[in-house]
Amino acid sequence: MSSNLKIVDREKELNIDIENLIAKKYELYMSKFNLLDLSHLKTYTIDDVDTIEIDDAISLEKINAQYKLWIHIASPAVYLDYGSSIDKSAKKRISSLYLSQKNIYMFPEKLIKDLFSISKKEKRVALSLGVIFNCDGTISSYEIVKSLINPNYQLSYEDADELIEYAPKLEEDLSIISNILDKIKSQRKKQGAIEIIEPYGKVKVIEGIPCIKVIDQSVSRQLVSEAMILYGNLISIYTREHNIPVPYRVQEGRTNLINNKKITSQNKIFCNYKLKQSMGKTYYSLSPLRHNGLGLNSYLHATSPIRRYADLIVHYQINKYLNNIELISKDEIDNIICEVNNKSKQNINRFREDQKIWINKWFENSYSAEYKVIFLNWINRYKNICIIYFIDYCFSLICLLNSNTDIKIGKKINIKNITVNYKDMLCFQINS
Repeated sequence: MSSNLKIVDREKELNIDIENLIAKKYELYMSKFNLLDLSHLKTYTIDDVDTIEIDDAISLEKINAQYKLWIHIASPAVYLDYGSSIDKSAKKRISSLYLSQKNIYMFPEKLIKDLFSISKKEKRVALSLGVIFNCDGTISSYEIVKSLINPNYQLSYEDADELIEYAPKLEEDLSIISNILDKIKSQRKKQGAIEIIEPYGKVKVIEGIPCIKVIDQSVSRQLVSEAMILYGNLISIYTREHNIPVPYRVQEGRTNLINNKKITSQNKIFCNYKLKQSMGKTYYSLSPLRHNGLGLNSYLHATSPIRRYADLIVHYQINKYLNNIELISKDEIDNIICEVNNKSKQNINRFREDQKIWINKWFENSYSAEYKVIFLNWINRYKNICIIYFIDYCFSLICLLNSNTDIKIGKKINIKNITVNYKDMLCFQINS
């Protein structure tokens, strides 16, 4: 059989599997997998308005004098078999890739929209973590269940920010959740976690024209982030205690760490840069080693199984364990970890190259005569290569900077663009 015919056959098999999955609605899984029906809970999704991969949702339940926070994660693993055509296709991509002009999704878009994503105010299957808290914010107990949820509140980050800030009497759940998670964050900081909160800019191309989108780390984004960290931490404890082989997320120790107490509003960007530089590398491991940046003794990625293959593997294993089905072997998981680590680097490099190309085009199209920047460091002083941070656009850039004088690291300066060839490294000079 020719290679072209093999490709056609694989595509046919993939399309048939997709249609079969969508034809099976969640009711089939109620009896097959004994899902806990949590569809009566008020359940919130919080995401960007243009997102189709909605992986997570949250609910709050009052039990006597205690609160129970439910963190629900979409669980494609309930529908998929490890090694199926759809699984192999996802494994080949390793993750979704968000480029300036388009998104390349890990799963077929039809599956995401019609079955996997927690959306459309329709009941969905999830892997839910229920956490009961004491009055001081410490964890009293937790449970992991396969569930059925109904995401009846679909919010943008802006909508969620308003609900958290104003906390209306009938809609105070998000404000309460935010307060609970702030206490959890404080506990992580005591254990050595480093928090870097700053806006960041990324290039988006709209109708062929590049623009810089600045994303602020609002209170709702921090709420979602902290909920996902909590989920990853408790799932890692569960898998560790039950000897379930999974990819753990590890970050090595920091070196020459800057004193966090010295950070002020004036030098925050520069200090954040130094903090990032001092932190150890991050990778997946079969061993549940410490994640130093988060201040946790163990952690894993499990909150984005629609967009990251490592998360999907965790869901396969948890579902198999809960259903008393044979787990994917330790050796197989170790092989997957090697693939994920390697292919993740490739995806990151592809994203960075895409951003670099379009940032160069943005500067070429920009009519701004002057830019306010923070000088972060020389990379090669003899070749005038440095890294600078653009204050108004919230991104850093490696570039050429013509200067005959020494520039103090961390200093704010004004520069102008003198680039001639936009396919090469951008070039600037200091405005006097």
